[in-house]
Amino acid sequence: MSPVSPTATPTAPSRWLSAYLGVVTAVALAVGVMSWFALPRPELGPVVLLCLMGLVAYQVREPEANLRIAFSFLSIILVASAAVVGIFGAWLVGGVSMLIDRQQPLRFVTMFNAAMTAILGASAALTYRLLGGVQGAGMADMTTSQLGWHVGVPLLAADVVACLLNAILLSGVLHLARGIAFAVQLRRVLSGSGVAYVGYGVIGLLFVILWFPAGLGAFSALLVLAPLLAARWAFIQYGEELRSHERTVDTLVTALGTKEPSAVARSRRAASLGEWIAEELGLTPSQIGTVRYAATLHEIGHLGVPTRLLRRSRASLTPSELRLIDGQCVVGARMIEGIDFLESARSGIRHQCERFDGTGRPDGLAGHDIPIAARIVAVAAAVDDALRDRPEDTVVSVADAVRVLRSDPARFDPEVVDAAVAALDKHGWPASSPVKVAS
Repeated sequence: MSPVSPTATPTAPSRWLSAYLGVVTAVALAVGVMSWFALPRPELGPVVLLCLMGLVAYQVREPEANLRIAFSFLSIILVASAAVVGIFGAWLVGGVSMLIDRQQPLRFVTMFNAAMTAILGASAALTYRLLGGVQGAGMADMTTSQLGWHVGVPLLAADVVACLLNAILLSGVLHLARGIAFAVQLRRVLSGSGVAYVGYGVIGLLFVILWFPAGLGAFSALLVLAPLLAARWAFIQYGEELRSHERTVDTLVTALGTKEPSAVARSRRAASLGEWIAEELGLTPSQIGTVRYAATLHEIGHLGVPTRLLRRSRASLTPSELRLIDGQCVVGARMIEGIDFLESARSGIRHQCERFDGTGRPDGLAGHDIPIAARIVAVAAAVDDALRDRPEDTVVSVADAVRVLRSDPARFDPEVVDAAVAALDKHGWPASSPVKVAS
């Protein structure tokens, strides 16, 4: 399950966001009312147990750093609810599970998450029913083959429907709230949680089989907790590893900042713009992470450049001094050699001074032989350099950045330039820009 994260949004929300939230909430309420009056009502005991399990599953969720969404095991409970308590029961389990969120200070976000999850639960149960899924005690006397066709197949299909609907609804709200392209966010969610949903669907099926055919009833909940806790432990370790990576990068940037304080803000701006460009180009989450690391550390080689040169403008430098500064790309790539998680970002740092026509440094790569991370970092750094070279009271527009990028067409990848223009139009300038920007 991937609810909306409490992470603050970097851009102003769309004026359609409130309408979107209202529509999702209204649909959730309508589904609940219709299923209550039009369909058989589930037994109270199983519904209460599943609601409690859903609440616990959501409260112990762990954040997933790359996707900026929270991830929990609630999908297992929802899938099992489709076969155990039916449409209204699954709707209620989904909605109740999200109503208490100690990590989310914004009540409207909690209400949206509850409405979205109620829709997911009801949709999964409806899919299960439409595909002929058997509910409740009717599974007790079924053969293995019958269980596979009348419980397993419908339940896994219900899991797939819940996964897709979750990705669509979440991508919609993040598109309106944060300006992320819908297709990009959809791909992010599916690539990040789609595989996990398959595994969760299998565990949900095991839960149902233990409940009815095995005759364990509510006791099956205790047996399901063991693999859940093991999976949660593994996920916590993965999250801690990602946080360790971020701390390592922060340490490197801090070291650069002790020599060149302004480089810290430049690193953050380049990382933001690089990530936006990568999203516009439709790169995978792994590639976007590589771009973000490369852009953040694109000036780490300045640690090997004399401070007196870094403090002077490029116009005042001699050709030999310029070569020394531009050689920081190779120096920077060497500095992070041996750091495993930054290995893919090294080429983005080393080749950021290549030219698209093949006349650049250090290796004279041309066109698409230049790593995509390097092509993106080159554009992001050029935009920031263009801003930095302007007087502080100058008002700068996106058109000014476009002129800079297109003034030397042999320097940059035109597709990356177009993506940068689209990203700037969508997000505005990266935070802490050194000049005034046109609104």
